[in-house]
Amino acid sequence: MSSLSPDDSGSNRSVTPFASLRCRDFRLFWVALVISNIGTWMQMTASSWLLYELTNSPFQLGLNGVFRAFPTLCLGLFGGALVDRYERKWILLFAQMGLMLLAFILAILDQTGLIEVWHIYTVTIFGGILGTVESPARQALLPSLVPRRLLPNAIALNSLLWKGTVVLGPALAGILIAVVGTAGAFFTNGVSFLAVVIALFLIHASSPGTGGRDDILKDIREGLRYVSTQKTILGVMVMEATSALFGLDSAMLTIFARDILQIGPSGLGFLQSARGLGAIFGSALLVSTISRVRVQGRVLVVSAILYGTSFALFGLSTYVPLSLFLIALVGAADVVWGATRNTVLQLKSPDAMRGRVMGIFHLTSRGLHPLGQTRTGMAVPLIGAGGTAFLGGVLVAAVALLTVWRTPSVALFSIEDEKTDHHAPQPRDLSAESISELGGPPRV
Repeated sequence: MSSLSPDDSGSNRSVTPFASLRCRDFRLFWVALVISNIGTWMQMTASSWLLYELTNSPFQLGLNGVFRAFPTLCLGLFGGALVDRYERKWILLFAQMGLMLLAFILAILDQTGLIEVWHIYTVTIFGGILGTVESPARQALLPSLVPRRLLPNAIALNSLLWKGTVVLGPALAGILIAVVGTAGAFFTNGVSFLAVVIALFLIHASSPGTGGRDDILKDIREGLRYVSTQKTILGVMVMEATSALFGLDSAMLTIFARDILQIGPSGLGFLQSARGLGAIFGSALLVSTISRVRVQGRVLVVSAILYGTSFALFGLSTYVPLSLFLIALVGAADVVWGATRNTVLQLKSPDAMRGRVMGIFHLTSRGLHPLGQTRTGMAVPLIGAGGTAFLGGVLVAAVALLTVWRTPSVALFSIEDEKTDHHAPQPRDLSAESISELGGPPRV
């Protein structure tokens, strides 16, 4: 059964900022991910701080990125193919429960004083393995939770979720580290996964996949061939890969907080929170305007250039208020850029291919982003943290301009030009009457 296109249920311009929250399944999923993502940001902040405390080495801090990237680089394509084969909801449930177990293991080791560097690296490896199916499954499940015309709005709200929770997560982590130590952040993250586990059991929508009849290597080849022949998708992937390798990472913020700005663990939390405040502003702007923007590709390009420029200037700053402002600007640009490129990938991909496209996207983002953290650890001793950030930001902006020059369709992408996806699953909880009311305020 097909999902609804803009022509099926009204113009995109009639969609209100919180229309997607009127869909029961999406609302359950969104609220659960808010809770879980706060815990995730807490653990990311705490583990980065703990690793730096144990090693006092930018290189070993960056080395953790190798162990996060390795599973994704090796298994990312297989993860996307598996997501296209089987029920995405249950794949996501399995991955969430595995990540919850890892968080509790890390917390217990830290609390008992047995934690060592190799424990953190090991947890990172297994988390990366689970991530190769978790991220594509989560992204591929999203179109089954809302009608097609609301998908850009749902993606914008997800950006508000993923980036906005940076305000609470790192700030709470900084408080817990100062009061009870890093173990408190790890325990809190483990508990937060229960919200998603419960929500997945309550969600009615289904995204069953195509089954496992063909050779999985054939599925992978089909996915790679599809992405390579879709110039717009490929252009977005190139921009994302550059940002993952040379953009902002948690190691960079940790080094700036301790060594450049000298503001300690609570200051690290403030840096992360400033980034989140910027993301909230960007998300609010995006949610309120995405249905009225005619050419979303231009928004993607401008936000990518703004991201690179702001990050480069952040690398030159040693004044704390200015650094907080610039990192907030990075957060605002990043959330707009991220939501727009996600919209491009979702609407350009047929449902049967969506898991593989998102698997490749996961490879270019989460697979390469940890390598960017490693690159930070290797470059900082050579050219300093400021020089590393400045050159990375300049490169991100330059590649965005080059991509637009070589692939004009990226800047010309428009939601209104996309045709209905007749293979996307229909959300089960929406009646024709409720769909007609989706322009109203959310029922929370």
